[in-house]
Amino acid sequence: MKIRDRVHLIEGPNKGKYPYSNSVLIGNSCLIDTGAGDVLRNLKVDWVINSHWHEDHIALNKIGKRVAAHAFDAEAIESYEEFRERYGMGDIVKLFINFEFGNVDRTFEDGEEFEFEGVRVEVLHTPGHSAGHCCFIIDEKVIFLGDIDLTSFGPWYGCRDCNVRDFVKSIERIKDVVQERNISVAIPSHGDAVFGKEKIVRKLEDYLKVIYERDKKIRELISSGEDPVGRGIIYRKIPEPRDVFLNFEKIMVKKHLTTFQSESSHP
Repeated sequence: MKIRDRVHLIEGPNKGKYPYSNSVLIGNSCLIDTGAGDVLRNLKVDWVINSHWHEDHIALNKIGKRVAAHAFDAEAIESYEEFRERYGMGDIVKLFINFEFGNVDRTFEDGEEFEFEGVRVEVLHTPGHSAGHCCFIIDEKVIFLGDIDLTSFGPWYGCRDCNVRDFVKSIERIKDVVQERNISVAIPSHGDAVFGKEKIVRKLEDYLKVIYERDKKIRELISSGEDPVGRGIIYRKIPEPRDVFLNFEKIMVKKHLTTFQSESSHP
């Protein structure tokens, strides 16, 4: 799908639903994320830019001559050992791996800019989903959101390097950026592109509310002496393999308790 001149959205299967993700192609030079599946296999680009280290975003990094990622996530893109450590589940993470780990040739930080065939790409470091998760402003009016994905499921923070408070700050930052810069197109890693500044802001607000709604339910169950895990607060129904997703839910509930338990209220 053409978004702007030399900027194309490449949708993964089923609109980028996991285990796939959406990609953005800039000219013939750069691809942001490589999880869109077989449609990418015959593509060759000078640069791959990864929004973060998760498997559904780095699966076909080998199609790029060089790979760039935020400094905080580079090691997990390069190393199985670091990848496994961040998931915190031991070698069961091999269930998620159908790719080859490879080198990150360049790391970047918040505010850095790239240019590909006259199209500027600005890095916005937006941690929370991972330590080095980034969004990218493309050609001034387009933002690639990565896994600030605006889905009804809401934010996901089930790995060791996830941080709920950072996630909140990152969503708020993106909302401010969209308003201040009159961003007109938002491309999430999963789901449909969103058109129109007001609609993007509204979806970001709804996405953020999910965190606070979860937290309220978790605290209510804790205060009544009940275990909130497995009660449909994160996953309405725990998917298979059940042990894996139950572990994710436990991590996410724990992050709520360590982040918000001492806080009396939320916005």
